[in-house]
Amino acid sequence: MIKKEDRRVERTKETLRQTFKILVKEKGYSHVKVKDIVENANYNRTTFYVHYESKDELAADFIYREMEDFEYEFCKPTRENPLLDLTRMKPEGTYVFQYIVENRDYYDLLVMEDRIPQIQEQLLKKIQYIFQNRMSFVSDQYAEINDSYFIQYRSYGIFGFIIEWIRNDYNASPSEMARRIINLLYNQSSLMIELNGDEPIIKRDA
Repeated sequence: MIKKEDRRVERTKETLRQTFKILVKEKGYSHVKVKDIVENANYNRTTFYVHYESKDELAADFIYREMEDFEYEFCKPTRENPLLDLTRMKPEGTYVFQYIVENRDYYDLLVMEDRIPQIQEQLLKKIQYIFQNRMSFVSDQYAEINDSYFIQYRSYGIFGFIIEWIRNDYNASPSEMARRIINLLYNQSSLMIELNGDEPIIKRDA
């Protein structure tokens, strides 16, 4: 009974999140009201406030869930090859850019003028987290190439690549984007290793 209730709650929240996403894309974040969300989701305001205290809380949950999935996709190469040799890595083996294209209804929101607060910043923070806690370079200069300066260099570089790609309407193929990122990473070392992080990443059910 509890599991059925949990599934029902998650379905309701997912409907609210997806409705919110559509409305933001249509109207811009500042013009979306709770009233708009519940009317378009065919719920009432009481149902909304059972799950979220405000539009901002819904937005934060919406971003958090997408960033979980982004992390899962980004880290696939090192999960499948715990010691990853970038010189042998084929661009088509990097899944995250294909994932972004397949989920462009979210990633398009990052470059809107009236975008969700913190949506870009949370992507950058997630990339920083990955290089601090999920991936590390192997080298005789280990301490230097994995210090905070190089983490920021890699993180801002990849973040900038992604934002510019979205702004240009995904004008490079996912494989080409992967090739560019592999080249950027290879500048420090050709070998990467998976770190354990705080806890295992578990892909959420679709």
